[in-house]
Amino acid sequence: MIYPWLTEHWSFFLRCLEQGRLAHALMVEGPAGSGKNALATAMVAKLLCSEQLPEACKQCRSCKLLVGGAHPDRFEIQPEEDSDVIKVDQVRALIASLDLTPWISARKVACIHPAQSMNLAAANALLKSLEEPRGNAVLILVCSEPARLPVTIRSRCQSIVVSQPDRQLVLEWLESTSAKPRDEVSAALKAAGGSPLRAARYLDSPECDAYGQVQEGLATLLARPGSVSLISTGLAELNPDDLWRWLSMCTGEAVKSVMAGMAASWVPAGTCLQAKSLLELQQQANFNRSLSATPIRGDLLLQDWLIRWAEQSI
Repeated sequence: MIYPWLTEHWSFFLRCLEQGRLAHALMVEGPAGSGKNALATAMVAKLLCSEQLPEACKQCRSCKLLVGGAHPDRFEIQPEEDSDVIKVDQVRALIASLDLTPWISARKVACIHPAQSMNLAAANALLKSLEEPRGNAVLILVCSEPARLPVTIRSRCQSIVVSQPDRQLVLEWLESTSAKPRDEVSAALKAAGGSPLRAARYLDSPECDAYGQVQEGLATLLARPGSVSLISTGLAELNPDDLWRWLSMCTGEAVKSVMAGMAASWVPAGTCLQAKSLLELQQQANFNRSLSATPIRGDLLLQDWLIRWAEQSI
């Protein structure tokens, strides 16, 4: 599916394909929930389809095999079930498969996601393949953190960057697909940090209310600094990744308000906040988010962060 905010990216891909300027390796990069995976999936289908249409026809033998998960010229690599990384053996097996002649389609197509999950050995193995490209194979790397990939990998890929789309465009799309009123759609998009697909998920779940719970908790701590333990217990029940992202968003909103000489709508009247302290808290929230999938005790990280937040009003 090509979402409205991806039409320009899709048109660029088609032009390169039609003009014979499509690189043997593409990197589709963008934040979570931006639709980059859907774009990569559509690219794979188009590259394997036997018909010359703007999108995969979904009717030819190749398309039907792809939908059934049995296309012999389509390959996918992602971390194995018991691992968080893409290993070198997976990449080597892929390279060996790409060396073979295509079975059905005009080319073989491989998708690696998330590409930043490759360990160093895997990245080095892939680099050798990028330096000596196969004439009948296309590699698509899907990545949300390109900085984690070696520069040598990034420099050998044709980059397609999916950035945060226009807010108005996303609001109209969310309204048309969810039939929810504008205020609910706007709240969901705000809670999602501008991510359209995450916002769509929030509209059908209680997560949007959870964002309000975070704002309410932070406001309570500014009014009653001694309630850290109570607030911490309530917030600790939320998804850690979402929680730290929301704490960073709320702190960032407070920073912008302070810089503009006004208070955020949810901050208690008369509260004096310092931009420097807020920026430090935002940086810490972002760092703690990166630790959310590690064995480090998240409850202690949260309590320490909330204490520092509450100290601003003392």
